[in-house]
Amino acid sequence: MISHNRGTTRERLLKELSTYAFSAYEALLYLDAYPNSREALNFYNKYRRLEAKARAEYESKYGPLTMPYDSTEWNWTKGPWPWQLEEEVGS
Repeated sequence: MISHNRGTTRERLLKELSTYAFSAYEALLYLDAYPNSREALNFYNKYRRLEAKARAEYESKYGPLTMPYDSTEWNWTKGPWPWQLEEEVGS
């Protein structure tokens, strides 16, 4: 887990998720140019796993970041949006 000294747990989790997603995406772009790079592929896989773990932790605590494809209810927009600070919503 990435260490942050400021912000709420929610903000820290979202920053962590963003960091992992960005790292994985950058590795993906690199792999477009160098598809045989085993090191880049390992890096990509590592950060995709970290991203998935961080997303699962965030969503288990604060709800989905995107609309689930198989949703039976349209209530995923209830609660604060990921970019809202907790102070704004009174949490």
